[in-house]
Amino acid sequence: MPSSTGPGSSGPLRLAVVRASDEDAVQAAIRLGNMARSTLGHLAFAAYYDAAAKDTLLMAYSDDRPVGYALYDLARRRVRLTHLCVDPAFQGRGIARLLVDEISKRHSDYLGIAASCRHSYNLGPMWISLEFTNIGERPGRGKDAAPLVDWWRDHHHPNLFTADIDTVLVRAGIDLNILRDITEANRPDADDSRSLVAPHLIGRLELVRTAALDAEIDQMAGDLRGRCARRAQPFASVRAASGEVKQLTERILEQVRQIDPTYPSNENDEFDLRHVAHAAAAQLKVFITKDAHLTQVLGPAATRFGLRVLRPADVVVHIDELARAESYRPVDLLDTGYAQRLVGSGRDSDLLPLTNSSTGERPKQLLKVLKQLAINGHDRVGIYSPTGAIVAAYGLIEADNSLHVPLLRVINRPLGDTLARQLLFLLRQHARDTGKRILRITDTSMSAQVRSAALTDGFREADPDLFTYVLPVVGDAAEVEHHAVKAARQAGVSEPAPLGSGMPAVVAAELEHAWWPAKIVDSDLPTYLVPIQQAYSADLLGVPRGLLPRHELLGLNREHVYYRSPGGIRLHAPARLLWYMSTGGSTVAQPAAI
Repeated sequence: MPSSTGPGSSGPLRLAVVRASDEDAVQAAIRLGNMARSTLGHLAFAAYYDAAAKDTLLMAYSDDRPVGYALYDLARRRVRLTHLCVDPAFQGRGIARLLVDEISKRHSDYLGIAASCRHSYNLGPMWISLEFTNIGERPGRGKDAAPLVDWWRDHHHPNLFTADIDTVLVRAGIDLNILRDITEANRPDADDSRSLVAPHLIGRLELVRTAALDAEIDQMAGDLRGRCARRAQPFASVRAASGEVKQLTERILEQVRQIDPTYPSNENDEFDLRHVAHAAAAQLKVFITKDAHLTQVLGPAATRFGLRVLRPADVVVHIDELARAESYRPVDLLDTGYAQRLVGSGRDSDLLPLTNSSTGERPKQLLKVLKQLAINGHDRVGIYSPTGAIVAAYGLIEADNSLHVPLLRVINRPLGDTLARQLLFLLRQHARDTGKRILRITDTSMSAQVRSAALTDGFREADPDLFTYVLPVVGDAAEVEHHAVKAARQAGVSEPAPLGSGMPAVVAAELEHAWWPAKIVDSDLPTYLVPIQQAYSADLLGVPRGLLPRHELLGLNREHVYYRSPGGIRLHAPARLLWYMSTGGSTVAQPAAI
């Protein structure tokens, strides 16, 4: 049995299992229990003898003096702690901790230790310090039916709620506001917090509860305390040594007080500090909160100790960053110096220059759109200039048959018109590649350049949205019409007018442009095969890719002038062009291609 010298104790502490034959020890436990009857309640003397007979009565001694005991039972792979009692003269010396730790050691093959205690006894801090967590409440047996708190000390055996360490990307602590958001059905502005328990994050995000969260739950009043405790029950409990928590608290305060010497100045500040210190001491990498003050004051200091303080939406993006790291790396946009990449966690404010004030939009409204995309797991893509400045952005939502674009912005500069047209074509390509037949822009504050370019590009208005068809079909007019009507009905948009065979080249060209990549083969629209040398193809078409970026105007523009030799067939517009790249080149020879 372990022994220890408690602070200020007169002798070493030791533990011993009380045997049924040890009458003096059993009677000593009964006397200690009677001294604490106001909180322990009455327990029949026979229960003490029964526990001794089962080797489930554990006594603590200071020298030879009985100073505390734990009486428990074993049932259904759980340890049921009936009494935990310490002589008042010896309280505060770690005796309760010794007793509980010994029970866990002796019965580590059991799931954990369960205990019950009236909340009105105000013993929550003690249970939390012993690594118990509040898992729920129920009415007590007394006449007043005072709430009885169910406490649980887990032995960390795998269960139905245990996260798979091979798939979990982030383990994160949360504060009480996040817990309340996912507990209270009618709590306002809680969607971002509820996204943390969305199905697509199961197995990738593990929410855990620290001693700081348990302490904050314990101080709540009314039935909400029990509801929050039950909601947090599946969350794994993480604990750090009290000495390490104290040391980290002092080091964090040292950093924070360089900016605010009076911190913490109120109870909320103290809870915030406790949350961050416990999360960092437990070696968590992420702590989730919506508290802007906590993030601003404690976030920089927490980062020094390996803990990121993030909003719920940023956590969702952060998980996506880890799962799709390659997608968050900059990619050349059409082989130019411009780059596109997914907007990472904590970078929403980078997109504020794209706020469309001409529609009455405020920066806060744009941030809300970005947050909503993030918490629902949708891509947010930024386009950046060679200097790293944001010049455009878009967000995507994939529906059954449609690709929705709730965010489509370009910078309000001359380059914006060019970017708008190029982005619309990139979105068409994405819709085609993902099998979507309708491309729909739903951004209510889309840039003016985007609206103008979309209407020029064949989009139709469906107030307040703009939409177009994306039809990967090569066929006669009847077949193309069939696919367009089918797509319109599935997406709930207006159907196109009937198409006839033998349509003029101008009409066919406009339709093929608007419904790209559709091709109407029974129209009068001609097709030409145009040869181009490899060096010119690299600049004009981006094929083959060169070692150096293309000129921005050549790479981003969708309309160019190409001067060819005057010989050969005379071309007439409108027409389809197929480019034939000849073999060879001034650098590395490439095979001929169309």
